Amino acid sequence: MPPKKNLEELVQALSDKMDALSEQQKERFDEIEEHFKELKTENASLKERVKLLEEENALVKSKLHDVELHSRSTSIRIYNYSPPNDDYNFEDLSDHLYNDILRPILQGAVGKGRLKTIPSRDRLIISAHPLRAKEGKQPPVICRLLNGFYRTIILQCQREFGVRATRSRESSGPPPLIHPIYEDCTSELYRFRQRLAAQDGIASAWIAGGVIRFKKVGSDEVRKVKSVFDTIETIIS
Repeated sequence: MPPKKNLEELVQALSDKMDALSEQQKERFDEIEEHFKELKTENASLKERVKLLEEENALVKSKLHDVELHSRSTSIRIYNYSPPNDDYNFEDLSDHLYNDILRPILQGAVGKGRLKTIPSRDRLIISAHPLRAKEGKQPPVICRLLNGFYRTIILQCQREFGVRATRSRESSGPPPLIHPIYEDCTSELYRFRQRLAAQDGIASAWIAGGVIRFKKVGSDEVRKVKSVFDTIETIIS
C-alpha cells in the first residue's frame, strides 16, 4: 500500500489534470460556440441575400415578360394555314393572309359599324412569317398588325365573320373556323393558362389582351391573373 503522502499527491495530480482538461474543454466549447454564432450570423446574412436576389430575379423576369408581351401586343397567330409553296416571299404571304382570312372579317366589322373602312393590306400587315414546324404539327403563322385596335377587331369579329368550313349534315352547330386566330401570347402565359385550366374547381381559363382570365366552377365572376409568376394556389384562393 503506497504511503499516504504519495497517495495524496497522486490524487492532487489527477485533480489538477482533470481541472486542466476541463478548462481546455471549456475553452474548446467556447471556441465552437463562438464559431457557431459566426456561422449562424453568416447563414442569416446569406438567407437574406438569397431572398433579395430571388426578389430581384422575380422583378427582372416580370419586367422582361412585360417587355416581351408588349412586343407582341399587335400580333396574332393564324392556325391551319401554310404558305402556298416554300419559295414564298412576304408580299405573297401577306396577300394571301389579307385576302383569304383577314379581309372577310374586316368587311363584317365594317358592316357591323365596328370599323369605318377596311384598311389596305399595307396599312394592316407589318410583317408575317410561319413559326418553325414541330413534328407532326402544322405551325401557326405570326402576323404583326399596324396596331392593337385592328387586332382586337379581328379577334372579336372572327367568330361571326371568319371563313368557316362547310357545314356537315351531322353537325347542328356552326362549322369550325378554317383558320382560327388567337393573340400572340408569351410561352409563360400559355403554360400558366394550361396549368390553371387543369386545376380542380376551375371552369374555364382564357387569354385576352395579354391577361389570363378565368372562372371558377359554379361562378360567373371573371377573375384576372395579376402575374404568371405568382403561385396558382395564391391566385385561386
